[in-house]
Amino acid sequence: MNTTDATSLSTSALRDALHTAARWLQRNRDAINAINVYPVPDGDTGTNMLLTFRAALDAGDRAGAVPAGEYMAAFSRGALLGARGNSGVILSQMFRGAALALEGVEVVDGDALRRALSTAATTAYEAVSAPVEGTMLTVMREAASGAAGDDLVTVLRTAEESARASVARTPELLPRLREAGVVDSGGLGIAVILAGLRMAVLGEALPDPPATPQGAVELSAVAHDGHGYCTEYLVERRDGVPLDRGTMLTALESTGGDSILVVGDPDALHVHLHLEDPGPGLSVGVQFGLLRDIKIDNMQLQHEAWSAAHRAGAVVGRSSDRALGLVAAATGPGIAAAFRELGALPLLDGAKPTPATFLEAARSTGSKRVFLLPNHVDAIMAAEQAAREEPELVRVIPARSIPAGIAAAVAYSPDGDAAVVAEAMQHAIEGVRCVEVTLAARDVQIGGVVAHEGQPIALLDHVLIATGATLEDALLAGLSAAVTASSEVISVYLGTQAPRGSADGVQHRLEAAFPDLMVEVVEGGQPYYPYVAGVE
Repeated sequence: MNTTDATSLSTSALRDALHTAARWLQRNRDAINAINVYPVPDGDTGTNMLLTFRAALDAGDRAGAVPAGEYMAAFSRGALLGARGNSGVILSQMFRGAALALEGVEVVDGDALRRALSTAATTAYEAVSAPVEGTMLTVMREAASGAAGDDLVTVLRTAEESARASVARTPELLPRLREAGVVDSGGLGIAVILAGLRMAVLGEALPDPPATPQGAVELSAVAHDGHGYCTEYLVERRDGVPLDRGTMLTALESTGGDSILVVGDPDALHVHLHLEDPGPGLSVGVQFGLLRDIKIDNMQLQHEAWSAAHRAGAVVGRSSDRALGLVAAATGPGIAAAFRELGALPLLDGAKPTPATFLEAARSTGSKRVFLLPNHVDAIMAAEQAAREEPELVRVIPARSIPAGIAAAVAYSPDGDAAVVAEAMQHAIEGVRCVEVTLAARDVQIGGVVAHEGQPIALLDHVLIATGATLEDALLAGLSAAVTASSEVISVYLGTQAPRGSADGVQHRLEAAFPDLMVEVVEGGQPYYPYVAGVE
């Protein structure tokens, strides 16, 4: 229905407009993902915002025929518990602010929309402990302040125009954006959402999506709510024909699976997806190349065993009435096993844990107090949101990497005093540095480092510091910057894209380079990063 002359949105029209905005965000997701400051393949701001938006839509759809204010309350609650990554958490706070402004509202007119935009901006700023200008916070604030007029369409038009102008200015406010030659990805996401709302209200058809940037990595859907089969394999090129990630991703999406992850290069691609029947997923792989390292897990059986163990109080072999519990986000089966051996309940999923996922896991431990280890800089806000939901149960130990999380888990004791254990875990993460090695997703020059697409790069504590002719050269360069006179141990986790048989070679090379340090190399199974190393 063409709503060009609409003066207000009923709940039904508001719901339709938000669904349209989500579809426009989905079409722009790859473009948003591709402008991460550092050229890493898991830059996923657009994906996190989309998954958060979808969680909100699902909750809003379940609200039924209610006034617009009640619909938005349900919508924002869904976003709150389903937020993915820091960008998703901040977006959920914007939705929360909009819902607060629309409390008691039957329909949304221009004046109500202006209030919603303004409160969305204010609420998001208040939720961030140290707001940074030149981010999605700035774009939302300037969109709200630029919203003018009395009618709905004018408010939307001016808000969108202000958002786009704000996105263009983000490099002026944030030097790292200017140096990397990009605008803020979260801010672009806000402008895209406002554009989707505007097109919905005007009854305009969504245009064709922008071209997928080369090297962009896509996670196609939210983690599967059911169970079915978790299917993983490596597909290698056959008869010298290079593999095409985008074409394979499209073929996998046609199977109806979700949590789809395809990473790698023209020689080998690592595939992960959830399916009710694993057969079609394997068939797609066979069409493209040679399969190896096939791993299929029945998630229904895993879920039933996991639930039975928790009901029986058998989490990690301990009594359910223990005082302290530990939940750790993990990124690969080897890393999950390491956390499990240290007494933690590992969360291993195709996407970053949501606040709801963290909460469910914390409750399932049966403990009176539970520590959360987010283990990724982009999962900390979701963990903190879970802690705000149940502060008496949950406490976050803000580990920003897998090596930091492992160090914290070593310091964990399930039977100690909560304050003492928390202090020990906090102290443990402060002494860890993390080196991540991957292939550059695009050309970039930042911090004095010049990297070209496909070149091995090393990040130290999430900052690009070096390149290398090979992945191992980049690892050595990163570790050389991380190791100090007080360092004692180097732990290296091999990812799914690590060269086959590289464990011994990496071990020997690092022992030769750092003869005074103990070197440990283990299979981590993490995606995106062939090598993740911790220095303690």
